[in-house]
Order: sequence, then C-alpha cells, then structure tokens
Amino acid sequence: MSPIDLPRLRLGPRDVAAGFLHLIFPTPCEMCRSPLDLGRKSALCGRCWDALERMPKQGCWRCGWPFPDEAAARGVERPLCARCREARDVFEVARAPLRYREGGIARQAILLCKHGGRLGLLRHLAHLLAEEAPAYLAIREWDALIPVPLHWVRRWRRGFNQAELLARAVGRRHGLPMLPRALIRVRPTPPQQGDAEARRRNVRDAFRTRQPEEVTGKRLLLVDDVFTTGATANACATALSHAGAAGLGVLTLARVE
Repeated sequence: MSPIDLPRLRLGPRDVAAGFLHLIFPTPCEMCRSPLDLGRKSALCGRCWDALERMPKQGCWRCGWPFPDEAAARGVERPLCARCREARDVFEVARAPLRYREGGIARQAILLCKHGGRLGLLRHLAHLLAEEAPAYLAIREWDALIPVPLHWVRRWRRGFNQAELLARAVGRRHGLPMLPRALIRVRPTPPQQGDAEARRRNVRDAFRTRQPEEVTGKRLLLVDDVFTTGATANACATALSHAGAAGLGVLTLARVE
C-alpha cells in the first residue's frame, strides 16, 4: 500500500467529529435504523456495511454475471452468459464488486449517495471499489480511467459526478491517470429505464470525445456507479473507439440483477 493511500483508510477529522456528535446526538443507520456503531461508514452501521451484497469473482468471462449453475461453465475457457452471447458489446470486459438488487443494501446505499448527496458514504464506497477492483479484473492492464460523464446541467444540479469520485479513488490506489475531460455527454438524456433497446435509444450518440489525442492508442477503463444492460457503457465505448482507443473495459461499483 502506497503512502498516499494510508490517510484515506484511517479515521479522518470528519469521522472523529461525527463520532463525537453521535455521542451527543445519536443518529440511526440509514438502512436498518439501529444506532450507528464504531464500525460505521458514514450513514451506514458496521453491520449493514459488512452486509453489502457481493458479486462472485467467477462468472461470465465478459460481464462477470454469475451462472445459475457453476457446472455450466466448467471446461469452457471463456464462458459467456446468455446476455453476452447475444449482445454486440464494444467493450471487452465489465466487472463490479457489488450486486444492485431491489431491496438490497448496496442499491439503497448508492441511491442515497446519488440522490441524497451523501458524499461521505460515497467516499467509503469509492475506497471499497478501489480496494476490491483487482479481485475482479487485471486493473494494471489499462492505461487510464474514463469516468462516465454527466450532462453539464445535471452535474450542476447535483453538484458532483459520482463516476468521477469513484474513478479518482481507483486511480489514486493503483497509479492510473483519470481523464475527466476526454469524454463528454453532448445532450441531456432522461434517466435510463425500460428494456435494453429503450436504453440503447436513450443514449445513442449522446457522447463524444472532446480531446481525442488523450485516448488514441490507449486501453481505457470506463468507470461508473451501476451497470444495468450495458447501454451507457457501449455508447461511451463507441465514442472512444471511434477516437482510436486501443481497448475498452468497464468497472462499476455495482451490477443490476
């Protein structure tokens, strides 16, 4: 572990101050409503943090999705799930350490960060992604990180881009540069919903490279909070591929079930 990482893994002044405030004004965990304990991670108690749903480290070679029956993948060098056998993905590989499912703690935590402005919790989740990413993909095989951009209007309203915060933590942990201005969202798109085709239409031609010289000939890892159908990842990857990227992968905090 490099020296730059050590302060980010220790209790900082905000954590210490939050601990003292909690002694005076006890606050409940945002998930289970039990009192926050010493193992708290911002708004989550230690028990809920430990219960974040994990993705298995073995599964579909391309997207990491677990097979219903592990025996189905035995003897296959690069097993593909049903989605990846049919999809025409522009990216090579996609991985996520957490499961994003209805009623799950990971889903609630991510929504709390994105729509509730809980940047303290987001920082903890970013550290989790940075620490656990190497267990899911060979992170040092990539040259740089590209956060999936928000349209400037949404960025202004929200005040931050969660993908940038995630990518910055991964970059610091593993010594990879982040290129936050290489890719831009050229039009505002409604929140993704509907089936895979509806999602593809929603983000078609929504991204372009602003500084193509930064990406030409490089293997780039897209970073975002949630992977659902891959529509956004493929739209971003298409723009980067047209700009001459040598390879494209996707790293997200969570994967939708």
